[in-house]
Amino acid sequence: MVIAPIGPLPSLPSLPSLGGASGSGSTLGAGSGGFSNFITGAIDALQQSQTTASSAEANAAAGQGNLADTMIAASKASLDTQVSTDLINKAVASYTSIMSMSF
Repeated sequence: MVIAPIGPLPSLPSLPSLGGASGSGSTLGAGSGGFSNFITGAIDALQQSQTTASSAEANAAAGQGNLADTMIAASKASLDTQVSTDLINKAVASYTSIMSMSF
């Protein structure tokens, strides 16, 4: 049995710049839509990961796919979902904490 080598990892998308040290000139301003586009892209990537895992599972169940690739896709989709859920929970907790502050 020959095991295929693991291919190179895809490059990560670059994060938008938050501006200089002084805080001025931020590229994530309210009018630019940068943050909104970033979140939309992250959600699309999560959905694509889950779709890939689902199709790999269907192929493996039909006897057409590689079980190792199916397990890798399922693990990646699971990890992506867990990270997304944790980030959402942290964002909600931060928002709640900020809203409960007295000024």
